[in-house]
Amino acid sequence: MQIAIQINKQVDDWDKWVDELEQIDSTASADDYDAEAKVVTLLVDQKSIDDHYHPVGGRYPVEFEGRTEFVEEIGICVHSCKWQDHNIINAEEVCAKLEGLDYVN
Repeated sequence: MQIAIQINKQVDDWDKWVDELEQIDSTASADDYDAEAKVVTLLVDQKSIDDHYHPVGGRYPVEFEGRTEFVEEIGICVHSCKWQDHNIINAEEVCAKLEGLDYVN
């Protein structure tokens, strides 16, 4: 399964970089480039991501209209999230998807 990641990368020649990308990882594909922010969005195989994280959260009581209800909150604590030695900018979102959680920003 492919997943969208974002990395910092100065790209002067998009076509040349796309060719280099194919040599680095034949399963990856370039999706978008924000020249102002120098951020590349890639679609990569989830197995190529070097991720270190753990889920966090719990169940908490919440008073609502005189009743106590329980709310379950689950999040991700990211220690490291890289692809080909590039730090992944959207690491929390990526790790949440790898964990099978719906990501909410």
